[in-house]
Amino acid sequence: MSIYVVGSSKNLFLECDDIREKFIVDAPHEGANIDILNPWYCELTGLYYLWKNSTAKYVGLEHYRRFFASPKKNKQRMNKEEVEEILKDHDIITCRFRHHPRVTGFKSGYDWFQKAGPADEFNAFIGIMNSKFNGLGDKFVSYTQERELVQCNMFIATKPVIDEYCEWLFPKLAAFDKYRGLSDSNRRIDGYLAEHIFGYWIRSKGLRNYVATKVEMHFLARAGSRV
Repeated sequence: MSIYVVGSSKNLFLECDDIREKFIVDAPHEGANIDILNPWYCELTGLYYLWKNSTAKYVGLEHYRRFFASPKKNKQRMNKEEVEEILKDHDIITCRFRHHPRVTGFKSGYDWFQKAGPADEFNAFIGIMNSKFNGLGDKFVSYTQERELVQCNMFIATKPVIDEYCEWLFPKLAAFDKYRGLSDSNRRIDGYLAEHIFGYWIRSKGLRNYVATKVEMHFLARAGSRV
């Protein structure tokens, strides 16, 4: 089992355990990688490396200050035995976020994209998904108009499940990048898009999704530092 805990060299990390290891997104990595794309791909830099280089049976992604909570021990990290027990009856472990206008200021992921700034990028992505991937864009729009989304690109699953997702995801991001171009003005965009499309893919595949509690350790974040 291998869970990458992703963060930058500027971040403070919780101590890793026997199933977790640090993945520093702004450090050079040997083997197949997309290090150069990190300013746009964020934690997906770790996802790509996991896909191409890990041989573990179970794989996962957490953040330096966010982790899946144990279902039995309040605010403690999910351990190996708990992961294996959950994945006997489920295909993937994720966490959810629910928009509420009075709390977040937005009623859905679509509303956030349209009002928070990256609307042009989002709309360009929809166009590419429609023209090159059999009308996927319209289906994705419909999904993002719901209040809930699978959050943070975080998961734990068997490696074949994540291999299939990566084989589906990265060509679509590459097509978008080629069309739109990557610049300082659209940093983090691929990470944002993937965070929203992940839940769509899970649903479209009919995967049995175990929704875990996410613990976020705000005091570990240094000012101005992000994955």
